[in-house]
Amino acid sequence: MHGGVATKIATQNEILTTKPHNRMTSMEFGRLFAYYRPRFEILANRYVRNRTVAEDIVSESFMTLWENREKLPADCNLPAYVLTVVRNRCLDWLRAQSRHAQIEQQVYELRREVIAADIRSLEAFDPSEIFSGEVERIIRETLEGMSPLTRQVFEARRFEDKSYKEIAQMHGITVRRVEFELTKAVKEFRIALKDYLPALLILLSSSTLKS
Repeated sequence: MHGGVATKIATQNEILTTKPHNRMTSMEFGRLFAYYRPRFEILANRYVRNRTVAEDIVSESFMTLWENREKLPADCNLPAYVLTVVRNRCLDWLRAQSRHAQIEQQVYELRREVIAADIRSLEAFDPSEIFSGEVERIIRETLEGMSPLTRQVFEARRFEDKSYKEIAQMHGITVRRVEFELTKAVKEFRIALKDYLPALLILLSSSTLKS
């Protein structure tokens, strides 16, 4: 199964990148929005720590894409473009929070330090890295290094959107064993993608959904 993982990742990353952006239909835009919105919201929420704010930032970022689609270069990577807008809006929000924290003396010093660390992390983050061959290579090699059961359980959850119960029935194991194998897989990805936290958050977004 894992032989097709790289192809599936590449296909997901190339949604709507094969035609002129100014001819993107609302239906095609909706597909792009539906696929990446939950993943980008998880990333945004990791930094702003406010689900409503994260949802607003991502929705507004996609609207920026729609409004500027005719101005984008033909080779523009649409997911990376939207994620860049998300990053910038998160930075704006965090900086505003930081200024507010400086004015409000009752805000804990620790919170200000956390915000500053998140700003540094986002400033150093290049959205194009998530869609790079390097990240795909790390993902592929990490999958290949897993035990067969761990890899199959993770792929069924992440790429086939199977429930824990369905995976358990497929492999003749308990739901608790499914949870154990997924935990092992996540741990391996955290180690392998330690320098690509946003990529890790997006990769694991659907595998951490409620079973």
